[in-house]
Amino acid sequence: MHIRLQVPQEEGQLDDLVAAIDGVLAREGVHPGVVHDVQLVTEEVVCNALAHGRVEGREHEISVGIGVDGDLVTLEFRDDCVAFNPLERADPDLDADINDRPIGGLGVHLIRQLAEEVSYLRQEPHNILRVVLRSEPPGSPA
Repeated sequence: MHIRLQVPQEEGQLDDLVAAIDGVLAREGVHPGVVHDVQLVTEEVVCNALAHGRVEGREHEISVGIGVDGDLVTLEFRDDCVAFNPLERADPDLDADINDRPIGGLGVHLIRQLAEEVSYLRQEPHNILRVVLRSEPPGSPA
């Protein structure tokens, strides 16, 4: 099953987007713990695009493709914002003192920890981030 959702690039639309994704995953029988992980990933990716990718005076749109196939949930985030590959960001030094850490990077780190696979592609004029998660959490009975 595959579905694509589009929302204007407005922060108020994030809750509607997450609710729509929740509905799709619930219909597909995806484990509630994985639905929560998808929510975290979605909020992180969309908030970053909204916060850092906007071009002043220009309309933008973000779309999210959702695929549930066997034991995998695939999310494809597509936006026409400023080019940005979040995977080029170095992993944060989690052992460093909180006051010595640079701002940012924890969200991308979280996505990498939750996902089976993460990839980025710039296909002008779009950023395309693909995140694949298991539809059952680790250790769940099959």
